[in-house]
Amino acid sequence: MIKVNFLLQFGQQLLATILLLFHLLIWAVDEPLLRFGLSFVLYGLFLLWQPLWSKEARINAGPVAVVTTVFFVVNFFFPNESLVFIGLMLSGLIGSRLLSQTAYRSFDLLALLIITLEMAVGLIPDTFRQIQLPPLFAEYMQTLVLVPVLLFFFAPNPDHQTQGRSQVDLMHGLLASTLLFIVLLGGIVINLLYGVDYIDGLLLTVFIVATLTIGISWFWNPGIGYSGIGVLWNRYAMTIGGPFETWINTLTTLIEETYLTPTEYLEAACERLVENDWLNAIQWNFENFQISAGEKTGPRLEHPLGDKLTVVLYFKADPGTALEQHTILLIRMAYQFYLAKLNQEKIRAQEHFATIHHTGARLTHDIRNILQSIKTSIEILDMEKDSAESQKLLQTNLKQIGARLESTLSKLKAPKLDTQINMVDCRKWMARISKQHNANDKLRFHSDLENNITVPVELFDSVAENLINNALKKPSANEIEVRLLCTDEIILLSICDDGAAIAAEIEKSLFAQPVSSGSGMGIGLYQAAIMAQAFNYQLELSQNERGRVCFNLYQHLAE
Repeated sequence: MIKVNFLLQFGQQLLATILLLFHLLIWAVDEPLLRFGLSFVLYGLFLLWQPLWSKEARINAGPVAVVTTVFFVVNFFFPNESLVFIGLMLSGLIGSRLLSQTAYRSFDLLALLIITLEMAVGLIPDTFRQIQLPPLFAEYMQTLVLVPVLLFFFAPNPDHQTQGRSQVDLMHGLLASTLLFIVLLGGIVINLLYGVDYIDGLLLTVFIVATLTIGISWFWNPGIGYSGIGVLWNRYAMTIGGPFETWINTLTTLIEETYLTPTEYLEAACERLVENDWLNAIQWNFENFQISAGEKTGPRLEHPLGDKLTVVLYFKADPGTALEQHTILLIRMAYQFYLAKLNQEKIRAQEHFATIHHTGARLTHDIRNILQSIKTSIEILDMEKDSAESQKLLQTNLKQIGARLESTLSKLKAPKLDTQINMVDCRKWMARISKQHNANDKLRFHSDLENNITVPVELFDSVAENLINNALKKPSANEIEVRLLCTDEIILLSICDDGAAIAAEIEKSLFAQPVSSGSGMGIGLYQAAIMAQAFNYQLELSQNERGRVCFNLYQHLAE
């Protein structure tokens, strides 16, 4: 038994066989029973060739039996009329793919010409006995049409896997069938009503139809500065303001309302949806709650959107397949926007927690610096209890501790940016920082100040305290050098130690994110780098090798 898939790859040969049978039924076969049998063979080949229905799908016996009976009756009592119907069907299907299959357009045009000649010269005169053709003309046309039919068997075949309903254009198919029907009907009417020769009437109809077609195509797109009929058709076909566009506009408008929660957003969207004429109510059944809008009456449709979510729709009348699918699409769009709203809330909560984390880490770092200053004050008291200089240094240190505590408490009360920037000249800042750490033997302070300009106090204090404290925590660091350079071209604060180098994995993300160190959150240098950028400074690790680890805070004054 020959498989259907094997025959489907010879689409052009199937069409050639159909055209050959069509030719034989019109010109050669007169015996009624043979004509009846060949007609059913023609129908079978047509069903095998046509691209509308899948040949591999399972066939229901009931509808096929009804259609077969109807064709049996029509073909038995009206054989010529059934051939006219088949001819119009063939011309419509071939004409529908003229624009989609450009590689095989010449063969499709040839098939249309064959069908037109077969029906105009052979089938119509045989159906209407009043139409008379010259005998020699009919014989010549019979032979002339048979030659391209036989040549059609050698036509190349397209890949049948790519053929399907997507290749059929309904409008072009109807247009091809309608034009052919008008041409045939015009030839018949002119001959029967006005007594004009059939061939002359047929040619006159072809001329009129061709002229109208060319005129309509010109008016469709004149190309002389006017829009033409094509623009009017586009306005009709692409209507803006229908339910679909209105619904999308509603969803996008509501999602911009930041004060709406996801549940409130879905409730507002459902209230807008039930305003449509075909819908009575909608109900969303979540796992723990429900959202509904409208009156729950009319035909009911239940559609699952997930494992724990079901949407129930109530229509005013039986919606039909098209409106049902249309409404389900609108519901799915609303659900996707609802999920986007949920994700938006999750992202906002994550940003909130990240802000809390960074603020808490920063405050922890400030408190650690305050504790370090307190320890320094205790060391001053233990070193020289009665010295006036130590008392003055202790007083300065305690004032600094008080200022830092006040700053930390202000951050706890109202965490906002300080709009006032405290500035101090380089000499005063260097003198103050050296006095604060005068008791530590590891620290060495150097300054090269050609131009004593002002610098932001908070930035330099934060960077210096962070880098000095981190260097002091290194067990391998024996000497820490703090150098301040100020010229007409650059301001440079350099802090170097002779301890171990920073690990490569920490160096990669040193100023890009909080770095976890063994003794803290690692937030100090990260926020110091952000502060440096705000003041148009740059903080970098200039050297990182054992015995020489240097950080630089600098600004090019020329830039």
